[in-house]
Amino acid sequence: MQGRLFSLLISLFLVVCPGCYSLSGPNSYQRPDIDKSKLKKVAVCSFHNNTRVAEASSIVTQAFIAGLFESKKFKIEFPGNVRSFLVSERIIVRTGVDLQTIRFMAKRLGVDAVILGEVDEYIGVDDRKKAVIPMVSIRSRMVDGRSGKILWIAHHRRTGNDYIKVLDFGKVRSVAALTRKVVGEMIETMP
Repeated sequence: MQGRLFSLLISLFLVVCPGCYSLSGPNSYQRPDIDKSKLKKVAVCSFHNNTRVAEASSIVTQAFIAGLFESKKFKIEFPGNVRSFLVSERIIVRTGVDLQTIRFMAKRLGVDAVILGEVDEYIGVDDRKKAVIPMVSIRSRMVDGRSGKILWIAHHRRTGNDYIKVLDFGKVRSVAALTRKVVGEMIETMP
């Protein structure tokens, strides 16, 4: 009798909780020889937008800056100063910034590293389509301002369904909330 009850409970658990699994974190790499004591202040460049959603870049960039601020890992250069630097030097950022510009920016703004990134997928902005499952895919890297070496690199892709615990509990229905979660998980892997 107990064997059947145990089997029934296991079967019920597997049916009710198909999404009850541990989420893996972002794919990330952290340079092993990083001197974290020299990483105090960072500049965040606007993330490049590879999507059709016009505001995806600014939303993800702002979420990244907010996440870094909340994590208290680094001091963050004011975004307006980063923009002013790029405008004053007549630097057009389309797909990224070259090494010479990163070094010049670090010296001029007094930052130890520069964070760059790309938004590859950003689905779920249109709230009128309730059946759309939000999806976010972001790539980011931190480059040392003096040496130009990549200190950290990460890629993270999630859908709102990835956070389902039981039935529909835990499901992320908003692309903005999903963006904050994805960015937060990426920041956790930073040096």
